[in-house]
Amino acid sequence: MNKFEISWASLWRIFFMAALVSALFLAREALVVLFVAIIISSALDGIVSWLQRKRIPRILGTIFIFLAALVVFALLLYAIVPTIIYELQNFLKNVSKIELPVFGQFDISKMIDVNKYIDSLGSLANVVFSGGSSFVGFAAAAFGNLTMVVIIFVISLYLTINQYGVENFLRVILPITHEEHIIKIYLRVRKKLGLWFQGQIVLMLLIGAMTFFGLWALGVKYALLIAILSAILEILPLVGPLLAGAIAFLMIFPQSWVLAFYSIIIFLVVHQIENHILVPLVMKKAVGVSPVVVIFSLLAGAQIAGFVGAILAVPVAVVFQEIIFDWERRKMRAGKLTMD
Repeated sequence: MNKFEISWASLWRIFFMAALVSALFLAREALVVLFVAIIISSALDGIVSWLQRKRIPRILGTIFIFLAALVVFALLLYAIVPTIIYELQNFLKNVSKIELPVFGQFDISKMIDVNKYIDSLGSLANVVFSGGSSFVGFAAAAFGNLTMVVIIFVISLYLTINQYGVENFLRVILPITHEEHIIKIYLRVRKKLGLWFQGQIVLMLLIGAMTFFGLWALGVKYALLIAILSAILEILPLVGPLLAGAIAFLMIFPQSWVLAFYSIIIFLVVHQIENHILVPLVMKKAVGVSPVVVIFSLLAGAQIAGFVGAILAVPVAVVFQEIIFDWERRKMRAGKLTMD
C-alpha cells in the first residue's frame, strides 16, 4: 500500500493560505474601501497626468480636480435633492389613491406607514433648504457612514498624488521573481477600472438627462425622480435599465395609461441609443466582460454584500478576468516553448 505523505513545507503553505484567506475575510470592509479608492484614483489619473504634462505640479493638479469634483457634486446635490424630496413626498401622498383598471383602488397605506415617510422627507427637505451646518448634517446622513467616505476620499487623493505609490508598495511585499509580472497585471487592471468608472459616470449622466427631458416633454409627474432613479440604476449593467423601466411604468401608469405607453417607448429609445451608440463610444476600451459573467457577478455580489456588492461586481469581475487571461496567456506561451 502506498503511503500518503505531506511535507512540512506543504503544511506550512496550506496554513499560510488559510490564514491569508481568513485575514482577507476579516478585513473585507477595509479591502472594499481600498478597492473603491483605487477605482476613483484610476479614473482621475488620466486628467491629472495630462495636467502634469502641461507643467502643472501633480499635487496641485490632483487637489484642483478633487476640489472641483466636490464643488460640482455639492452644487448638484443642493440644487436637485429638494426637488427630488418634493416629488417623492407627492408620490407617497398619492400612492394610496392609485387606481388600476384590473385591481381597482390599491391602498398601500394598509401595508406601509406612508405618513411616517412623508414626515421624514419633510424634515429632510427643511434641512436641505436651511443650508449651512444643517446641510453638512444632511450630507453625512445621506452617505450613511461619513467616516468611510472620508477615508475613501483621503486614500484616493493619496494614490492619485503618488502616481507610483501602489507599485512601490507591491515591490516591497512581493518576491523579486513575481514582482514585474504582478505589477503589469495591476497596471492593466488599474487602466480598465479607470476607464470603466469614467464610462459609468458619463453613461449615468446621459441616461438620466435623456430620460428626464423625454418624460418632461410628455408632461409626466415625478420626471426628475424617475430620471435620477434611472441614472442610479444604470450602474447595474443589463439589469438596471429593466428595473428602471418597470418602476417608471408603475409610477406613471396611474397618471395615464397613454402616458405610460409613451414613456415605455421613450425608455426603449433611450435603451437603443445606449446599446448602439453610447456604450460602443464610451465603453469601447473598458471592461469587455461577457454578459453571462456580468449577470453571474451581479447575483453573486448582491448575495454577498447587497447593493454595494452588486455595484462592485463588474469591477471585481474585471480583476478576475484579467488574472485568468494572464494565466491563459502564460500557459499558451509555455506550451509553445515546449513544442519548440
